[in-house]
Amino acid sequence: MKNRLFNLAKLVISIGLLALLFRLYDFRQSWDALKGMDWRYFALAFLLFEASQFVRAFRWKYLLDAVGVPVPVHRLTYLYYVGTFFNTFLPSGFGGDAIKMVELARYSKHTSESVSTVLVDRLAGIIMLFIMGLIALPFTYGALPPVERTFLLVASMGGLFASWLLFQRKLADLFLRFIPRKIRAKLESLYDALHTCGTRALWKSLAVSALFNVTLFSLNYFIALALDVHLPFTYFVAFMPILSLSMLIPSVGALGTREGAYVLLFGAAGVAQTVAIAMSLAFYAINVLTGLIGATLYAIDAVLNLRAKPVA
Repeated sequence: MKNRLFNLAKLVISIGLLALLFRLYDFRQSWDALKGMDWRYFALAFLLFEASQFVRAFRWKYLLDAVGVPVPVHRLTYLYYVGTFFNTFLPSGFGGDAIKMVELARYSKHTSESVSTVLVDRLAGIIMLFIMGLIALPFTYGALPPVERTFLLVASMGGLFASWLLFQRKLADLFLRFIPRKIRAKLESLYDALHTCGTRALWKSLAVSALFNVTLFSLNYFIALALDVHLPFTYFVAFMPILSLSMLIPSVGALGTREGAYVLLFGAAGVAQTVAIAMSLAFYAINVLTGLIGATLYAIDAVLNLRAKPVA
């Protein structure tokens, strides 16, 4: 019952935010911008997103190898595609993670250790996003209105502090006392997972995260060029941590939350709000196309598994 109510709340959040954006802005202009975009740049953005699936698979492999779970890169790439499908079409940014945990458990005897790497993999990407975002922030800070630049600075610093805190057991225990029990248990398991993977694997995953983030910044840059938006590359580096966090807010496929974040950030950088919405929808379209690839692979895998089972 609680899960149904939570999923209903996610649906309400997406519908509510989209309704607000529809009321404030003319989505017909956003649609016109999408129809008139340069499809060559959009194709480049799509290809970069597909390449990022392969890059993230290597990041995850480093963590799995560290806990003694040798899973082939092609299988991890497959799970990322399937995860994209569930993230896009289910009411949660973590739906894909849950599917990856379930699927991975079928291929590993070290269930708890391998499942924990899913969370560490996600955390490594977020940490590197904040680091790179802070590096780029000085190049965009003066061009943004005071509210937006302060928000970016506080969010980035806060995210890095929270990540650093996970590595400090005594301080973490002190802060965890003030957190509800259910959330505290999850954070404690994440802390244990970090130390199970080890420092060397974490450094490797952070290095791969840097490469992944460059592809993420670049594909958003190409989406902007496709819509005739010309901003310095550093803007995309500085904005991406906040855009990524907005997609983790409970919603259906990040609809509404992502569009609002694009309007807030790129609108402050001088991009027309309707075009900022078009940028967000173009990014969503790439996720949908990739999710459909994941759904196809998932269906093929299911059929092959059925054929492989002996007939009773």
